[in-house]
This record gives sequence, structure tokens and C-alpha cells, in this order.
Amino acid sequence: MNRSVLAVLGLLFACVLMICSCGGSMTNPVQPGASALSVTITDTPPAGVTVLSFEVSVTGATLNPGSADLLGGRGPVRIEVEQLETESAFLNTARVNPGTYTSLNLTFANPELTFKNGTTMTLAGCASGAVCEIKPTGTLSSMVTFPSPGLVIPGSTGMSGMMGEDDEQTAMGIKLDLDLNTILSTTLGVDFSQTGAVTVKQLTRKVEGEFDDVNELKGTVQSLNTTNMTFTLHTMSGDFPITTDTNTQFEFPNCTANNFSCLQANMVVEVDAMMMPGGIFLARQISFEDDAEDDELEGVVFKIDDAMHFELVVLDELRSLNNINVGNPVVVALSNPSFHVKMEDLNAPSALMNAFQGATDTSQLLPGQTVEIRLTAPANPGPPISVTADRVRLRMTQFRILIES
Repeated sequence: MNRSVLAVLGLLFACVLMICSCGGSMTNPVQPGASALSVTITDTPPAGVTVLSFEVSVTGATLNPGSADLLGGRGPVRIEVEQLETESAFLNTARVNPGTYTSLNLTFANPELTFKNGTTMTLAGCASGAVCEIKPTGTLSSMVTFPSPGLVIPGSTGMSGMMGEDDEQTAMGIKLDLDLNTILSTTLGVDFSQTGAVTVKQLTRKVEGEFDDVNELKGTVQSLNTTNMTFTLHTMSGDFPITTDTNTQFEFPNCTANNFSCLQANMVVEVDAMMMPGGIFLARQISFEDDAEDDELEGVVFKIDDAMHFELVVLDELRSLNNINVGNPVVVALSNPSFHVKMEDLNAPSALMNAFQGATDTSQLLPGQTVEIRLTAPANPGPPISVTADRVRLRMTQFRILIES
């Protein structure tokens, strides 16, 4: 029987999406006669409060009729919605039969919301002006109906079991859009079943043949293959098989070759990749981060306390840390800190860069900035949770604006 391959992606909501690994490879081998389908997800932030982090587990994703399982045995996938507003993140590759599918059923679990209450009243137990972390309750399932004639997945004529020209021609992709304005109620409960909470559209391939971009994948280099110029990127979201080609850009300040030879086992890098047919991750750019893995957090600054203390909400971890989870508000104490700017293809004015990189305290930090900090010791569980950091990196920061006519 011909079968099709569904490569499931997640496009980040109001900031970024974090996907927790269930172990093993994130792709399944393509079988003879298979086609490929990719899925991404995005969101719209709610009005009235400042959402700093929204985390939820995707526990089920099935195409109907036929209940084709898109998670493919990975189990619950944890996503951090705030990181996914402008990025895409891979969820899984699963096998589905060719055919016409009319709906997609999604189930979610364990939502956690961190927000700043900008209203003048107490909201969900959170005082006016405070930053709070809550566990919203409500309806945690959604059914998305595909426009007529439905999602038609063709079978491939390829019989080799490998992705070939026939498979690339039949590969497909879809994108899901999660609207937090609809999902979150005025009292900050959740209802994923509301009309418009989740929408779907079919993707078309971009100029370079990819279905979507999967950027800012940060992890350690493993399984280097210098012959085929491939490696495995081990991240908190799972293991990503990375492929490179002659167009891949290497940003390594201490490696003049700036090619695949700069990569070393256990090195920490950031990869901007293209999601190609069949769940292939082709690196567009690979950037050096650190020589080895250490205790790092990424988060959004929401308060400056004094010259040596500020507060952030955790959006990501380089590796699992005791006493800290994504979504936690954390008090950061600086200890002989160094400040750096992660350019990420931006041409910032040199005066601003020099001012930030010359800082010795919080004078260059602002609420809303996305920063990455390196810890010098385990976190203090508090409350409040507190850490000490000796390095602060300013990363690309996303701003929301409301445009009215």
C-alpha cells in the first residue's frame, strides 16, 4: 500500500515555541511510494495583558477520516508559544495513507501562562501591575475543518524507499494558526475549541524549495560526518539531522575557514534551517555560540531592579536545569558580567553596540529585550527563583505594535 509522510512543524506564537524531545530521531524513514507533508503553526497575541510566556503540550494530532496519528508515537510535545510568533519549529514526521482528509483533530494539555497584568484590576488572581504565572483551565481540544475538497494527499510512484524526484513532486505542507486572542478568555481561561482559535492552510514551496524556515535551533554538535557534511544537532526540543551544502553560511569568528571544518563535536551552535520535503533540515546558516554546553537561559526582560539586578521570564534553556522551568519569572543578579550583542544578520549602529558591549551593569537593559544569560551556580528555588549570571547576550527582540487606520 502506498503511504504518505507527514512532517509536522510548529510555528511560534507570540514569541517562540519550545518543543520538548521524547528521544530518538525526529524523522521517520520515507517508505516506497511515500509523499511528504509539512505543518507549521503561528499565533496572534491577546489584547489587554502582556503575554510573556504561554506553554502548552500538544498531546494529539490526527487527520480524519481514518484517525491518522501525526505525532507518530512521540507522545506529548511541549511548546512555548511566545517564541513561535516569527519562527518555525519541527514537531514530528508521521506516516499517513494517501487520500482525502476533511479535518484535523488536536488535543492539548497543561497550559501555563506568564503575563503582566496591565489592567487596573486583579485578573486571574494577579494584582494590577504584577507579573504572574498561572495554570489556565478550559477546553483543551480543537477540530479544524479543511476547505473543500479537503486535504488531498497523493501517493508517490517512487519505489526506492528514499526521497527522490517523484517524492519531491508530491510533497505537501500545511500551516496551523493558533490565535491567542481567541484561545484566552477575558478571565484568562483557555478554549481551543472556539471558532477561529485554530485555523489551517496549505503551504506552497518557497523559492529554494523549502516549505518553511526553522530558525534559531540552538544545541550541541553530535555525529559529525565530514564526508557527507552532515551532523546531528542535539537540542532541548530533540535531535535534528542537519544537512549542509555549498550555499550554507558559517559564522565562526575564530575560524577563518568559515566552512564545515569549523564544526567540532560538542560545540554549541545556532542553526537557521530550511524544512525541505521529507523532513530534511538543510542549513542556511550555522553560527558559533560556545565551545561547550553550559547552563544558559534565554528570556524576556520585564523589570530592572537596580544596577546589578533585573528580572526576566524564561523562554528557553540550553539544557535542563534544576529549579527552573520555561515560563518562570527569575531574578538575575550580575557578577562581574560581560555584555555581548548577537547580531543575527542585523546591522545595528556601532554606537549602540559599543554602549551595550561596554556595560558593566544593567544600564543598557530595557524591559522587552530578549537576552541570554550564563549562570555561575545552580538556581535558588526561592521564592522568588533567583540566579547569578556572568554573561548577558542581547538577542533579536520582537516588538508588537498596533496599527490603526
